[in-house]
Amino acid sequence: MKKTLTLAILLLLLIASASFAKEIKLDSQLSQDLFKSVSKELGVALAFNPMSPAEPLGITGFDAAAEVIVTDINDNRDYWKFTFKNEDTIPMIPTARIHLQKGLPFNLDIGAMYSSVPSTDIRLWGVELKYAILEGGITMPAISIRGAFSKLEGVDELDINTYSGDLLISKGFLFLTPYAGVTMLRVNASENSDLVSLDDVHETIYRGLIGLQVSPLPLLNITVEASIGEVKQYGLKLGLRF
Repeated sequence: MKKTLTLAILLLLLIASASFAKEIKLDSQLSQDLFKSVSKELGVALAFNPMSPAEPLGITGFDAAAEVIVTDINDNRDYWKFTFKNEDTIPMIPTARIHLQKGLPFNLDIGAMYSSVPSTDIRLWGVELKYAILEGGITMPAISIRGAFSKLEGVDELDINTYSGDLLISKGFLFLTPYAGVTMLRVNASENSDLVSLDDVHETIYRGLIGLQVSPLPLLNITVEASIGEVKQYGLKLGLRF
């Protein structure tokens, strides 16, 4: 069983990573307004999503998973043509990530994620800290607050990092745990290109999210999540929870 799940996780990461082997190269026609727009959408694509209910893992809890986040971008806009070198625009940006979470005392969870795109130098990493205000129970929902940071590396011409804060609520029923939340995302971007000279971008984005964690077996958990707002996202997570 564990071997099958491991192979499924590796296949999920490989397919999603290979589908976004694009070179990011800023064009001289990229204006300040276009840079602001592309930074906002790309920043959302690189943000560290919760992909987990509000309830804490517990002091002995550990979650190791692979996840794919798909971001629905405005591919018909000029700023994408001036961002990917010699590439046709794409309707969505998929990113495959490894996501690890560990439970701590006092209803705290810490986590980290990492992504690397094959055939490119593109790398993405992030860290998170979640605190359950309410642990939840038979009749009570769990409520938590979460902070996260993510950073893009390996792209010479573009620096992007994000900060996010989430308020989450969830309630488990048998092997199903639906959850919902609101997110404040801060996107910070700067360019290092010889072809353009643009000001740094600092954008704050507010979004809502809904998700469902399914735990059909003691160790297995499958999570789907959708973020609602100016830039839409959809996520799928497959992992082992101890």
